[in-house]
Amino acid sequence: MEVWLNYVFGLRPRNFWGLVCIPLFPLLHGSYQHLTGNTQAFLLLGWFILMQGIHLFYVVTIATALISGVGAWLFGPPNSVGVGASGVIYGYLGFILMYGIVSGSWIALLLTLIIAVRDAWRITGNKYNESQLLPVERSPRMGWTAHLFGFIGGVLIALALSDMRLN
Repeated sequence: MEVWLNYVFGLRPRNFWGLVCIPLFPLLHGSYQHLTGNTQAFLLLGWFILMQGIHLFYVVTIATALISGVGAWLFGPPNSVGVGASGVIYGYLGFILMYGIVSGSWIALLLTLIIAVRDAWRITGNKYNESQLLPVERSPRMGWTAHLFGFIGGVLIALALSDMRLN
């Protein structure tokens, strides 16, 4: 059943139906391991954003899902089907890192440093986790375009909302 859902509702680059499925593909996952990996990062990074306000959480989540989806739709490999919330996760990471820099809050800067050290492997990937931000194919089954555009979207949202302060 889940393979069928991924095939039908996953993001297909430069295909009209794939464009329609942009809001759905972050909700689909290729395996239980994929789902749990994204859930852990979603809870940790999403919690920080949620603590700044529910509206900010909604804005960052929806905007990064759409930006990562449009980026993957425009630049993803042909004849592929994208699923997973990694674009949103990388959007959260980009938002938190840039928000810590532009807000000038020492709490935000400290959290930015902690998250940067903790999640440095997300930027380049490693032998234990193939997820990466940089456009280096580590696995033929894993795309990077949603990761990159989610991160860029998070950075842009932080810059656009730079006048907000941490509580």
